Amino acid sequence: MEYFDLIQQRQSCRNFDPDRPVENKKILRCLEAARLAPSACNSQPWFFHVFTNPTVLEELCKSIQCHGSNAFASQCRALVVVAEQKAKLKPAVEAALGSQHFAEIDIGLAVAQFCLAATEQGLSTCILGWMDEEEMGRRLRLAAGSRVRLAIGIGYAAEETIRPKKRKRLEEMACIYDA
Repeated sequence: MEYFDLIQQRQSCRNFDPDRPVENKKILRCLEAARLAPSACNSQPWFFHVFTNPTVLEELCKSIQCHGSNAFASQCRALVVVAEQKAKLKPAVEAALGSQHFAEIDIGLAVAQFCLAATEQGLSTCILGWMDEEEMGRRLRLAAGSRVRLAIGIGYAAEETIRPKKRKRLEEMACIYDA
């Protein structure tokens, strides 16, 4: 698929086909795309926890649906919980840029590549940020210093219609300075 077609096709799915499982080989390709994402000082401060067992998914969805939102998450056939780990920056870089938190940016890049790889394989995704982070961390038994950042619901869309994207006009979000 051409890149610009791919980014036009990728959308947040909120209507998954609950009867169609996601193949592990497709999830592995998505993980490989995330692994290859750019990262400050190549620190790769992320860990992707992947769940496909329906009983476990049901339990994890409780943490995602705790605020009365994300009801559709119960339809996902796979869930990836992305945890931030402490970035391992070179000492000189950390001393100079200690206040800059690159991990959040790095995780965003890795998740974007994961989701685009899913779209390219016919899967649908939805990035979920609103959850009970502490409860999810307990369920995952995260190590000290790790933090749940988001989850990605994965599955096949129940309906394959691509919605028109509502975005700012280019002039509202960019300017080229040529002088």
